[in-house]
Amino acid sequence: MTGVPLRRREVFGVLGAAILAGGAVYLGVADSSAAKPRSIAPDAYTPGADTPDAYTPGAAYAPDGTAGKTAAVPRADVRLLGGPFQGNQQRDLAYLLFLDQDRMLRSFRVNYGLPAGAMPIGGWESPSSMIRGHVTGHLLSALAWAYAGTGTTASDQERRALKAKGDYFVAQLASLQARAPRAGYSDGYLSAFPEQYFTWLEQGKLNLVWSPYYMIHKYLAGLIDQYQLAGNAQALDVASRLADWVDRRTRNLSYQHMQGILETEFGGLPEALANLYAITGDQATLNTAERFYHARFLDPLAAGTDNLNGWQCNVSTPKVVASLRLAEETGNEKYWNAAVNFWRIATAHHSYAIGGQGNHEHWGPPDTVASALSNYNCEGCVSYNMLKLTRLLHFHAPGSAAYMDYYERTLVNHLLGTQDPGSPHGFVAYYTGLSPGAHKQVPSNYFPGADENAFATDYDTFTCDTATGLETPTRFTDTIYTRDPDSALRVNLFIPSRVRADGLTLRQATSIPAVPATTLTVESGTGLMTLRVRVPAWATSASATLNGRPQALPPRPAAVEVTRVWAPGDELLVSFGIGLTVRQAPDSARVASLAYGPVVLAALTGDASRMPALDPSSVRQVSASPLAFEAQGTFGTKGDARPIPLIPVCDVVHQPYTTYWQLA
Repeated sequence: MTGVPLRRREVFGVLGAAILAGGAVYLGVADSSAAKPRSIAPDAYTPGADTPDAYTPGAAYAPDGTAGKTAAVPRADVRLLGGPFQGNQQRDLAYLLFLDQDRMLRSFRVNYGLPAGAMPIGGWESPSSMIRGHVTGHLLSALAWAYAGTGTTASDQERRALKAKGDYFVAQLASLQARAPRAGYSDGYLSAFPEQYFTWLEQGKLNLVWSPYYMIHKYLAGLIDQYQLAGNAQALDVASRLADWVDRRTRNLSYQHMQGILETEFGGLPEALANLYAITGDQATLNTAERFYHARFLDPLAAGTDNLNGWQCNVSTPKVVASLRLAEETGNEKYWNAAVNFWRIATAHHSYAIGGQGNHEHWGPPDTVASALSNYNCEGCVSYNMLKLTRLLHFHAPGSAAYMDYYERTLVNHLLGTQDPGSPHGFVAYYTGLSPGAHKQVPSNYFPGADENAFATDYDTFTCDTATGLETPTRFTDTIYTRDPDSALRVNLFIPSRVRADGLTLRQATSIPAVPATTLTVESGTGLMTLRVRVPAWATSASATLNGRPQALPPRPAAVEVTRVWAPGDELLVSFGIGLTVRQAPDSARVASLAYGPVVLAALTGDASRMPALDPSSVRQVSASPLAFEAQGTFGTKGDARPIPLIPVCDVVHQPYTTYWQLA
């Protein structure tokens, strides 16, 4: 197979206008005598083996990797408690419960010769889309994560509804997979588009496909999550049959042929296969995963070479996550080196101030920022995958401060701010632009003419960022706390939450950056434990008190550590020094961003298309809650100096803004 794979917007152009208006091409039910598949009502769910207080499956979670077996804190043991993270999560949960199962399954049913049974949906899920069905895979994951990580009892109505919805999807997909031979497909095949797509891919007819194996990845990942996080045993059977299909489809292809196929986007399929292997122990599944190692992209990284220029960020980053998981399962050092070197190269030489990657979805030359600012910077999916990778690497090196410093920067400044807090269903922006006059909105390159004051819609603007946006808020709890090799409980992130560990229940109360401190209080339980609170890179100092008594700390501690027999009412207060930081662009010493502690500040510049000049010494804080600053800025016209409002970039919603400016 030869040739250059189509880029996303090129594929989009091939699809034409039909993808924009899925609702406009509803054909009705093919057979009016056929009964519409029945949705499962929330009250139809029986908790079964769930305990009255907590969710039991999912304590071991294969995507956490080998180090995560001991480092990850079970999802059932962490809950959000107020603040913007919980606000995002609640809006996301409302959307998860709102989405109609039968509309999300429509393309699957049509593909297997069944009546449509529901209105079509739009965007990248349009009936004519080459990647229809991928959002349903993400939805399976989001439902499982939400079920495992929200609520306080197994009988919570919301959790029962999440469980019922996930069970319905799995049962329907299992039924469709069983119909594969009758539909003319190979045994085990499961997708919302014909198996012929894979024949075309193998034949090099790239104008007829987009990324068919990427869809398989999302189904497998969602099914694994339903099995491990929601306790659905049927999901494992469906996943295993689908993995067997991938094996049969690819096992007889030559290495050269397979490498040609891997030039077309395949998501993180080898990651999902490695995770399935970790569950089942089936060697054939691991062999299949290794077949998807993309040498042209990964080999230079394994050798320490920065080869990112020109590669599509979100096509490529999942390959690195997969490489790390393959390293864990096989012990292959080349896989490990590719992942570690990529993370170092991407974060040090290809990241913007908010942690995001890419301009128009592609990496440019290293250390290029000022010359690569646009309203198409920082696709959300890329940061979603970067945080997955960072989390796995942190499990292996919890003492390496760089991992959690990057994680916090990207989570707080990018992913938290992709959601529109004014939308009941938590719509997410595809890009977070960083240029003068940037505006979070529906991606105009994919949806020309769409409402620029909206981030998305319920059914008509589905993209991959809609899909990862379904998952992200359900994952907010997964890295707040982790376990170190000595069993200490590490506090990585400063997010209001409750955690259970070693028979203790602790509550974290914080409003960083408004008040640069966090308080951990034992709510219940008594026991010996080491508590290790991260001191972030942005902190200019650190101090701590235990039950009001100052604690001795080294001059620049990496963490505040307390080992004791904890008891109800014990309170550890950790306070940080905080201030403004100027971060110069690597390709222009005159262009910079400004941060206050962990948050990057955006200047609300109106419709100004020129980069303003700002004097950092003029910045003054005008409010702590909500956090706001003001600075003197000019726009290149004599006498045009005026005050410019500055707020955290994650708080920007529908205002034009800039994140970089010239230093006056």
